[in-house]
Amino acid sequence: MGKKDWYRVDPGIVEGRMSPAEVRDIIDGKFEMIPKTKEHIKVDQDRCIGDACAICASCCPSGSFEMVDGKAYWKYGMTHCLECGICQYVCSVAAIDWSYPEAGTGVILKWS
Repeated sequence: MGKKDWYRVDPGIVEGRMSPAEVRDIIDGKFEMIPKTKEHIKVDQDRCIGDACAICASCCPSGSFEMVDGKAYWKYGMTHCLECGICQYVCSVAAIDWSYPEAGTGVILKWS
């Protein structure tokens, strides 16, 4: 086994050197998503301090958040969210309302 073979993901994702768009490109095809029927994450735009923080966008392992007009949006979550919940825990102003997706919907990881 080579030196880098033990990595399950590109270290650039973990170290935050990749943009959310680059992360989405890498994880495409790595999991199956049973279509969600309603959003399980909502961002309160009135509470969000956006560009002054942007921790949710930089911590999201699936690149589901994007900063739009200075605010965080859960733009790609219905198709890319890995349901880890880190966005809720890192939000310093409690602007993210997170819940599990409806039963029978969401991510199914493909371990290969």
